[in-house]
Amino acid sequence: MDEGASMQNVERRNATVSAIAQAAMGGAIGLIMATLLASACALFLSGDANAQAASGPAFNDALEECEQGASAGAETGRALGACDFLLRSSDMDQAMRARVLVDRAVIALNRGDSRNARFDLEDAVRLAPELGEAHLNLSAALIATGSRQAAVEAARQALALDVEAAHWAWFNLGVAHEHLDRYDAAYEAYVQAAELAPDNELIQAQPARFLRHQPDGGAA
Repeated sequence: MDEGASMQNVERRNATVSAIAQAAMGGAIGLIMATLLASACALFLSGDANAQAASGPAFNDALEECEQGASAGAETGRALGACDFLLRSSDMDQAMRARVLVDRAVIALNRGDSRNARFDLEDAVRLAPELGEAHLNLSAALIATGSRQAAVEAARQALALDVEAAHWAWFNLGVAHEHLDRYDAAYEAYVQAAELAPDNELIQAQPARFLRHQPDGGAA
């Protein structure tokens, strides 16, 4: 997978996330749930693992299918099988195994299986604690499974590791804080996300949405 294709996959995922969130938007509760949905779906792939791939056409075909299933959300049953095949292989180092776990977690979340996605991401973080994308995705899975304080910590760790998609880390941080009723911290996180992603409509909507719908009429 070349760099251009990887960026196109990320852009497609962002467009899908925005469509899901915007379709859910209504009242205050709907807006909060839309944000939660976006957090659960706004996942970034762990990068192209082909550079580390073991030799062999079967392995490389499975790697490509696993990655494509995570990026495009298509043929997810086959993609999950491909990821499972890779994870049974002894030809991967820990870093590559962590990346495949991230891809499988993305597929699981797209299928509504946040519990198993969380397990995969926790394993990925243990295998490659320096992989910021694993912490970012884990923050989304933790929100989806109701562990909001742990999601705060995972999002902060992603930011500490200078994750490339820092705007989504701030976004997830805002979601987690909001569900913990930490409105000032949530608002600040949404503002940070908006500053980093000026062209993302979903992220740009959050500071104003947040101010309109908080119980006290706005953040302090």
